[in-house]
Amino acid sequence: MTGQRVGNWVLGEELGRGPNGVVYKAHAADDHARLAAVKVLHPDPARSPDFLLKFPAEMLAFHRLNHPNIVKFYDAGVLPGGSAWYATEFVDGADSATLLKTRPKKPDEPGLSWRDEVISAAVQAARALKHGHHRSILHRNLKPSNVLIAKDGTVKLTDFGVAKIFNTSPLGLPPDPMGTAGFLAPEHFNGKPLNRRSDLYALGGVLYALTTGRPPFTASTTAEFLHKHCYTLPDRPAQFVRDLPAELDDLICGLLAKDPNRRPATPAAVLEMLDQVRGKAERKGKKVVWPPDPGDASGPMPALTARDERDADDSEPSDRPLMSRPLVVVPLFLLVLGAILALVFWPRPGADDLYRQAEPLMASEDPADWERAWDQYLEPLTERFPGQYAAEVEAARVKVEGRRGLRLALEQGRQSQARYKSEGERLYQRGLKLAQAGDWAGAKRTWEQVARAFAGVETEDKWVAQSRAALGELAQRSAPATTPETALTAAVDRARKLKADGQDAEATAILDALADLYRDDPAALDVIQKARH
Repeated sequence: MTGQRVGNWVLGEELGRGPNGVVYKAHAADDHARLAAVKVLHPDPARSPDFLLKFPAEMLAFHRLNHPNIVKFYDAGVLPGGSAWYATEFVDGADSATLLKTRPKKPDEPGLSWRDEVISAAVQAARALKHGHHRSILHRNLKPSNVLIAKDGTVKLTDFGVAKIFNTSPLGLPPDPMGTAGFLAPEHFNGKPLNRRSDLYALGGVLYALTTGRPPFTASTTAEFLHKHCYTLPDRPAQFVRDLPAELDDLICGLLAKDPNRRPATPAAVLEMLDQVRGKAERKGKKVVWPPDPGDASGPMPALTARDERDADDSEPSDRPLMSRPLVVVPLFLLVLGAILALVFWPRPGADDLYRQAEPLMASEDPADWERAWDQYLEPLTERFPGQYAAEVEAARVKVEGRRGLRLALEQGRQSQARYKSEGERLYQRGLKLAQAGDWAGAKRTWEQVARAFAGVETEDKWVAQSRAALGELAQRSAPATTPETALTAAVDRARKLKADGQDAEATAILDALADLYRDDPAALDVIQKARH
């Protein structure tokens, strides 16, 4: 269609194409310098007959969106052949999905830089969502390809709200991990109404992709996407980005909570949490790019009139504001100066001092002490003295992250337990967790039992069907490779040694624990039983 006229626009080069249509760079017919991005929709026989009649009028609602981080809507119409189109502001830059695909990846930074790019993009996207939500418009289709980044770093959201007009079913979309289906909130699939928190879930998915270079979930079928978005927890971003702050990691995971009530309530709340991430990072000496808020910009202060200047000169000291009195300002100045000099010249602890202070805290039985040791001593040690105490610091990091992961898992487990509406759902989810942990035999056994036990129970028909579908999926895949049971062998050997030393109670306790852990593994139980005798 290059060279054709669409409304007042002449189409130029193709910028991209998606499931709904093709986007072209265009210029105004009466002004070649005025550019736009024109999207021409594919004809769809499934659309209602009056869609084309109502389309231009419904698109006019987006004139209400007027924000620096949202592409401006210009106009819309219908071509003689029956294809609808709409024109928006042209952004000279690239979308986030393209940046993630084309930028060379680093081992310690698989996505964009969280300090220089991700937080800035998150702030601007949250401001855009806040603007739209205040005008009762949800985005509904936030994904990396709809997050445009101009050459000056400005983020602009495109396709804001148009998904409602297209009214496409998410289940009918192709299973592209970086496409629409990869970032839809669970509400799209389980029939719950969409709200602001649905957009925030998508924002969490976009931030996950920008940070890690990958979507929260990958799958080979749309049905698998549905399962994962509704029931599976993504790997934490901190597992892929070594220096990602725990606060940013928690924020992204919080945005991706399955229960909408567990997500931040509004984009304003997200902005506040991002500001806290920035504050803590900068207190640790990590400079974070924070975009200025155009809404906070203010002009120069008005000049004083002659009367204002005379009144100011004639005022008595007691009439002056408190912070303009010399007796207050001078001591405060000296206090601030002393604090600055102390920070500059006060001796900073060395690597040995930092590790010595962290060591007893890491040896404590209180996990709160571990986090304090990491935040106050070990993380500064790694930043200021890279390479020193490397093995000890890595062991501490694994310990602290394991605790944080456990805390999150327990909290989400508590939420999940309250969410289950039936025994069939709870037991189906147990099989899903076993499969995610690599125990395919346990998952298969659980799903077989659900399908057998609840067959014919009307309230559990859905979960019987889900279990049978999961069994079919397992049957098409190869079982995961087993790893040498070195831990089991070592534990059994230790029990044998304790028994040989006469410590029968301790040996029996170890073997009982192993028997319970491996109760579904006949080969392991045989090894344990032999150790008993």
